Amino acid sequence: MFRKIMDTIVTLIITVGVMAVCYPSFATFINQKFANREIVAYQEQMDSSSKDKLEMMEEMADRYNVSLPISFPADPFSESNISDFKGTEFEDFEMVKEGAMLGYLEIPKIDVYLPIYYGTSDEVLSEGLGLVENTSLPVGGKGTHSVISGHSGMASKKLLTDLNLVEEDDIFFLHVLNQHLAYQVNQIKVVWPYETDDLYIVDEKDYSTLLTCTPFGVNDHRLLVRGERIDYDFTTQTETTEITAKTAADKYLWMFVGGAYLLIILIVLIRKRMKKSAEKRRLSAKEQDERQ
Repeated sequence: MFRKIMDTIVTLIITVGVMAVCYPSFATFINQKFANREIVAYQEQMDSSSKDKLEMMEEMADRYNVSLPISFPADPFSESNISDFKGTEFEDFEMVKEGAMLGYLEIPKIDVYLPIYYGTSDEVLSEGLGLVENTSLPVGGKGTHSVISGHSGMASKKLLTDLNLVEEDDIFFLHVLNQHLAYQVNQIKVVWPYETDDLYIVDEKDYSTLLTCTPFGVNDHRLLVRGERIDYDFTTQTETTEITAKTAADKYLWMFVGGAYLLIILIVLIRKRMKKSAEKRRLSAKEQDERQ
């Protein structure tokens, strides 16, 4: 009886352990599917928007970006130095409304395919990536510097957890207002939150910086991965985007399926062991009875 109880406890422990290992992959798969739906909805919205509206939004974004050199980047994780547009020409500008979707980020190197929203509130950063306040809207142009932040190390979402795997010369893409912008990584730094010099706008430069907390579990520093705008042949990008969108979600599903398959195998092996042990005990008891 005691042996049966112990075998059951071991089975339960292994089951719970494997489920705990599988959960992040399954949760990330579900969240990536949600992100993909958001991106598809954004693409459809942009495709259905008139050329005049898109040009007007881009012109407004350019004016907004021109107004930024006198501002200082906000810190996305302490919510210090947040902008207030009341009384300005941007008060009703939809691209600077908290939580407004601006486009999406694609990093083929690490299978990142995530929506970008304006702002860095907890709600925004729990859903995807946020454009840091007082940094350029990600429409490109000389004298712009967009800073895009996201969490890392979350149990249920991958987000920018693998940003540390990006290397210099890797390329990432911003897709905004039916525009496609390519940036090549030219600087990677780890800094304190108050060290913001590398986030400022630089004359004649078109920069975009990806920002997340580091190191894992401590999160008292910021990892900055900066890219500079480059010319890129986007006629080949459709295929790349489709692959990124698919693998960003499906690889986590396969990790979950693999973990579940491993769990089934372990449980079958344990059950066989339990039956074998029970049979040995039965034979042993029978032999003892025959000796008596």
